[in-house]
Amino acid sequence: MKDTIMRIKISTLLMASAMVLGACAPAAPPAPPPPAELPAANPENIRADMAFLASDELEGREAGTPGFDLAADYVAAQFEEIGLRPAGDQGSYFQTISFLRAVRAPEGRALEITNTETGAPLPFTENVDFAMGSSLAGTDVDVTGEAVFVGFGIVAPDLGRDDYAGLDLTGKVAVMLAGTPKGIQTEERAYYGTRKYANASERGAIAVVQLETPTRRGIYPFERLVREGRLDGASLTWIAPDGQPFDSAPNIKASASVNMDSAAKLFEGTGADWSAILAAAETEGGDVKGFALPWTIHITQPSVHDQVSSANVIGMIEGTDPVLKNEVIVLTAHLDHIGITQNSIEEDKISNGALDNASGTATLIEAARMLAAGPPMKRSVMFIALTAEEKGLLGAQYFAQNPTVPKGNIVANVNLDMPILTYPFTDLIVFGGTRSTIINEVEKAARDMGITLSPDPVPDQGLFTRSDHFRFVEAGIPSVYLIPGWQNGGAEEYARHMANNYHRPSDDMSNSLDFDAAARFATVKARIAMALANADSRPLWRKDDFFARQFNGPMEP
Repeated sequence: MKDTIMRIKISTLLMASAMVLGACAPAAPPAPPPPAELPAANPENIRADMAFLASDELEGREAGTPGFDLAADYVAAQFEEIGLRPAGDQGSYFQTISFLRAVRAPEGRALEITNTETGAPLPFTENVDFAMGSSLAGTDVDVTGEAVFVGFGIVAPDLGRDDYAGLDLTGKVAVMLAGTPKGIQTEERAYYGTRKYANASERGAIAVVQLETPTRRGIYPFERLVREGRLDGASLTWIAPDGQPFDSAPNIKASASVNMDSAAKLFEGTGADWSAILAAAETEGGDVKGFALPWTIHITQPSVHDQVSSANVIGMIEGTDPVLKNEVIVLTAHLDHIGITQNSIEEDKISNGALDNASGTATLIEAARMLAAGPPMKRSVMFIALTAEEKGLLGAQYFAQNPTVPKGNIVANVNLDMPILTYPFTDLIVFGGTRSTIINEVEKAARDMGITLSPDPVPDQGLFTRSDHFRFVEAGIPSVYLIPGWQNGGAEEYARHMANNYHRPSDDMSNSLDFDAAARFATVKARIAMALANADSRPLWRKDDFFARQFNGPMEP
């Protein structure tokens, strides 16, 4: 990461970024704020940081690539300039992680389905009926097993639900509906969704085939999955200090996705009607019973493996209280994006990730500037620009399991991911807000700025489990995830971004970005961090909260 060529490139780009900042800065600096107050956020700082991080030279910041390394060096340089203490490995700003990387082999993928009794084939064509990416389980994955439909594949002891009850999955292929059933509390439902492959693995399944549902089609349709070329991207898993790749579902060797129309073929001759199954899946509770299917499924999923490294970038402001400084508030934003999408239909192949998540990282950096120049804080505040979020929240997962400070010292996480900074927002959405006392400080900071709080507007998307804060939740740490709310045009701006720019090359600096809104977002983040750092007591989960019970987190008495 520190070779000569990298230094030359980042020096050149830093100079360019500085020129942007100088050109846009106001003629006279504002008067210094009172000592007891945070300094004002500077919109032009955020503009310059975003312009660098979303530039073509970084080639989309995919984890494990030189473009990401340039971005990491840039953030480390900003942390150093701000005066943050290095909080990575061996006195550096970097927590370097080794990853096993897999990409699809050029050919050889197949999903072959035959009648278990007669051997008659059921024709399935890649990218028409099914699609699959790479496998981290091996380079020449070749598995065969009888198919078992397992409904949603949910196991929820709190609800008395086990979709595998009465089914034998040993050595078989779990055929499951994508997503999770409606009617379960949204954040808990999303958690159950993260366990689906692990559930199948624990019951002896060797592969998973997911079937598209109407809800999944509305969020991310099969055709878009194929069209955007994401399946050609690399899959990663981190390698533990003992040299073993992390795997939450070790028995699952292969996987594939089947589009909603083609899935009907799997239920022909079974006595079950696919349209009726889909209708039941869309009802509250989604009570869809599993049963053995009359098919044997053979999957070949060849992949090319290698190892790469990528780093979390970590800096810290040490607290001033001799006791409380050992308690650490962690602020996070993911630095990576999806890189170069070779099969993108656009002429431009670089997915710059301006809003996803250069905006979150730039506002994190600005919050660090403000807090470092502000009044002393009792607790320590750590800032992490995380790697490999787009690969499955991996940088956050590695840090949460291998923190650079004692794990018991981390008392809260506040995460930023893809804030849509294109309009003057007036409210905040706080995912996980009702689950811990963090919300007390969020409410105060927001109220002081005239910002209201709003509930999760898209619970079906399971956003509580889809960003880095959730890896801290899994470590038992009270955590929230903030985005600008949907009032004052926010709903329309979010929908426009998801329809036109999300994970596409068009998510770049040419869009109409509102840097005053970005400064406002950085300010509320900094105020929340300062309030948490100076609070009389550390954040706690609410008594008997679901996630506190799942992960043994500290609760209110």
